[in-house]
Amino acid sequence: MNDRAAAITGIGLISPIGAGCGQLRESIVRGSSGIREITSFDASRLAVQLAGEVPDFDLARHLASMKTYVDRASAFALAATMMALNDAAWLTEANSSGSHFTGDAADGAGLCLGSAWGCQASIQLYTGKLTSGDPKFAPPLVFTHGYANAPNSLVAIEFGLRGHNACFAGGWTAGASALESALDLIRRSGGSSANHRRLLAGGTDALSEPALRAALAAGMLSMDLCRPFDSAADGLLLGEGAAVIALETARAARERPARVRGFLLGVASAGGADARDAVSRAIAAALDDAQVPAGQVDAVFASASGLPQVDAPEAAAIAASLPGKPPVAAIKALLGDPMAAWMPIAIAAAIGCMDAGVVPAAVNLRTPVSTGIRLPREPLQVPLRTCLVINTSPSGHAAAMLVAKADG
Repeated sequence: MNDRAAAITGIGLISPIGAGCGQLRESIVRGSSGIREITSFDASRLAVQLAGEVPDFDLARHLASMKTYVDRASAFALAATMMALNDAAWLTEANSSGSHFTGDAADGAGLCLGSAWGCQASIQLYTGKLTSGDPKFAPPLVFTHGYANAPNSLVAIEFGLRGHNACFAGGWTAGASALESALDLIRRSGGSSANHRRLLAGGTDALSEPALRAALAAGMLSMDLCRPFDSAADGLLLGEGAAVIALETARAARERPARVRGFLLGVASAGGADARDAVSRAIAAALDDAQVPAGQVDAVFASASGLPQVDAPEAAAIAASLPGKPPVAAIKALLGDPMAAWMPIAIAAAIGCMDAGVVPAAVNLRTPVSTGIRLPREPLQVPLRTCLVINTSPSGHAAAMLVAKADG
C-alpha cells in the first residue's frame, strides 16, 4: 500500500436499508429495497410520496445522553459517528456518551462533514411558527438547530472532538468533498501532526418537504421506481441517511494497533457543462492520485441515480476510462439518492462487498440501455481488491474515489 493512502479503521452509517456496514451489504446483496411511503413529514399533497426513508429511527438507540431536540439530519450524523468511533475503537469501553477517548484520540480527532440540505426540518419548523401567528411562539432552541453546521457542532460537542472541524455545504457531492479534504489533511500531516492523524469524515442528509418540492420543481423525480441504466428510467427518488468514516494515517493505525477495514487510496473531483467529461476527468485524476492503473479496478460503485441525463454520461465515462469492463453496481435503486451522504455510504458498501467478494446485482433493470458497461443481473461472486466509487450530482459535478481491501 502506498504511503499516500489513509487507513479506514471505522465505519458508521444509517441508511434506509440498514444501520452499519454489515446490514448494508446484506441488504444490497439480497436486493432489499428501502423505498417506501414518506412518513417523516406530510407528503400527501405532493405528486411523489415515495423515497428512501430510514424507518423507525430513534437516536436513543445509539446515544445514552438525552436530547431535548435534535434535527433529523443531525441525529443521523450523531448516530453514525458513535458507530464509527466504536468500530474504530477510539473510545474506552467504559464510555457511554462518547466523551472518553483512548490515548490522545480526543486531541487528535477532527471532523469533516458534508450536507446538501442541512437541517431543513428545523428551518421549516421555526419559520412555520414564526409566520403562522405570534412570533413569540417561534421556538428559539429550534432556530439554533437550523444552521448548516449544526450537525458538525453537535457531533463535536457530544464526542469531545477538539481537532479540525469543517462543514461542507457544496450540494449533493458535499460528502465527497468532506472525504477529499480529510484525506488531504491526513497526507499533509505526514503522520506527525496529532491534529490531523485521525479524522472523521462523511455526510448527512434527511428527507424534507423543501428538498422534495425542489426536486419535483426541477423535474428530477420518478413517479414510482428508480431505474438506473434502464430504457424506462424517468428520474430519481430521494433518499436520506448518514455515513461517517474513521480515517487514520497508516502510522497511527500501526501504532495502536488498529483493525484496518480498508484504505482510501485516492480522490479527485471535476465539474463543467459536459457531464461525461467531468466524470472522465474525475476518474482519471483519482486513478492518478491513487497510483492505481485502470486495469486494476475490480468493480465500480456508480452514482447511477436514475436520471438518464446524468446516468448516460457517467456510463460513457466509465466505459471509456476502464477498458477492462469491471462489473458496475447501481444500488441507489434500493436506497434512493441520499444526496451528500451518498459517497461515504457507497464507500461503506464497497468495503463490505470487498470483504464478501461480491458485486450486487442491478435491480429494476428490465431493458438496459446500451451503455458499454457491465451490469450484473445476479449477485456476482468475484475477488475484489480495489473499487472505484463515483458521485455525480444533478448539476454535473463529479467526484471519484479509489478504495482498497485491507489485505490488498
